[in-house]
Amino acid sequence: MEKKNNKKKSGKLDMPFLEKFMVSPDNYEIFKFGGTSLRDDERGLRTMLQYFPDYFTEEQIKENMKRYNLQTMFNLVKKYFKKEYDYSGTEIELSNRYQNTINSYIYNDERKPAFVHIDELFESTVMAFLLAMFKWSKDFENLETYGECFKYVLFLMNDVCIFGEMQSESANKALLEAVGGDIQILQLAEDCYWTIVVFSLAHEIAHAYLASTGKKYSANHPEREEYDADMIAYHIVLKIMIEEQGESAMLEDYTYLAPMMYMDFFDLYYYTDRVLYKTVFYDPEHPTPIKRKNRLFAIAYKKDYNFETEDGNHLYGGFLDVYDEYRDQLLLKMERRKLDAILHIEEREQIRRSGDDEERSDRI
Repeated sequence: MEKKNNKKKSGKLDMPFLEKFMVSPDNYEIFKFGGTSLRDDERGLRTMLQYFPDYFTEEQIKENMKRYNLQTMFNLVKKYFKKEYDYSGTEIELSNRYQNTINSYIYNDERKPAFVHIDELFESTVMAFLLAMFKWSKDFENLETYGECFKYVLFLMNDVCIFGEMQSESANKALLEAVGGDIQILQLAEDCYWTIVVFSLAHEIAHAYLASTGKKYSANHPEREEYDADMIAYHIVLKIMIEEQGESAMLEDYTYLAPMMYMDFFDLYYYTDRVLYKTVFYDPEHPTPIKRKNRLFAIAYKKDYNFETEDGNHLYGGFLDVYDEYRDQLLLKMERRKLDAILHIEEREQIRRSGDDEERSDRI
């Protein structure tokens, strides 16, 4: 999602980005091949058949996995960079392992092949987040669903986003049981997920594209590069929606507000960290998610992009209802000491001290 520098913040692995920081050759190998892979497509297939037995066959799931996957979307994004900006980016590769971070990043030291990293944790977390939020929105009046979805979003924000822990099989089971075989929710979540993936991939490639143009950014306004990368990425998303229609469509146009949901996802992550652990997000190079979201809205309704918006607006409206509800309930439960059992105060403080030490060493 963001252009990274070479500091560690909030316990996450921050990656160096090409034009500002010189790194040792060993770092390239560490960042590109570091981490592990927890992916198990066979288990995923069995899980889908177990929880949605009336809607899929094994052959249909396998075919869907061939059509929709990270590499396919990466290739699609590069195709549209060539088409829209005459930037091939063919030397940019894709990296996808579990490095304990929900952020995406691009590594480019202008010497070795650049690569975009989309973490396995990003993949599982964003999809799970959308499932829980959409189910919560749809069955808001069902107290059991309300409670289960709130707890799961809190789990994602606390254990997964803040501490970088991959969801266990039991956690996935709890989510799918809460979804209750609701095929509509699964389809909504999948469609929005792929739009977010394309936006994230395009955002990272946009950094490399901007660097290739020689564009310079003022030290007083470093955040402008993030806004520009967002604008380019969103343009790519909307052009794909408009031009890839019918059976060849890869992104559904009703998901045109999914990048805003992605910004809301990060806003809830930072908000949860602030409420639970008094951690305040601050990075002068990266605007807050809400500021970035507002900039995206300015792009979405330009006359250049003409498609049906009613379904997308309705979906996002329901999403925002539970977004607000989560924020209210989190603060209320924290004030009433109902969240004490899930807090990891010592671990969070250790992460904070580690980040402070690294920042001090960078200034020396």
